[in-house]
Amino acid sequence: PSPWALFDAWGAGADICDPLSPSEEAVLTNGAVRIPLTEGDRMEVPEESEILQAYDRLLQQRSSVHMGYPYNLMYDHSELYSFMKYSINNLGDPFVPSNYGVHSRQFECAVIDFFANLWKMPENGHWGYVTTSGTEGNLHGILLARETLPDGILYTSQESHYSVFKAARYYRMDCRSIPTLPMGEINYDMLAEEIDRNREHPVILNVNIGTTVKGAVDNL
Repeated sequence: PSPWALFDAWGAGADICDPLSPSEEAVLTNGAVRIPLTEGDRMEVPEESEILQAYDRLLQQRSSVHMGYPYNLMYDHSELYSFMKYSINNLGDPFVPSNYGVHSRQFECAVIDFFANLWKMPENGHWGYVTTSGTEGNLHGILLARETLPDGILYTSQESHYSVFKAARYYRMDCRSIPTLPMGEINYDMLAEEIDRNREHPVILNVNIGTTVKGAVDNL
């Protein structure tokens, strides 16, 4: 199994932070962080700076003992702070010019070209866009499959990311969850049997290249 499943606080530092004090926990309750609607309400909740300081401490403490997911916690976005004051928006297709001038399309296209080169795609023979997360990537990819094969069946391992099953519900697709082998990869014999039972339907196959917890690869 992947060491990610044991401890993965990359960048959190060697020291484990102490838990929050009762006073710090008190300013992070639902009642304390509610948005005040009147001056009277405002007098009943802590100052925003106090809440944010306690929240920063909470994130430090949680990050120092973070377990279970392969996140990189070594963030340093200081070089990008100056761009936070702009309303940057890459509207629509990154390869199609937009009438919205405050964008970063050239950088988005550069990222797409980088991965196309890794996958040895022909020059000017690829398309894509940078998603906000892996979930959005899965939703878009499965949507394209559904549009191409509307009567297809989606096959995926039971250890696939939850967004794969969410996509099947969103798009009302027939989805078959296939059991996995001990190391987390799909059970190939059971997959073949399930496909054989549904020969009249096209196959839409979700292949994992590193499952969330075990890092398993479906070797297809």
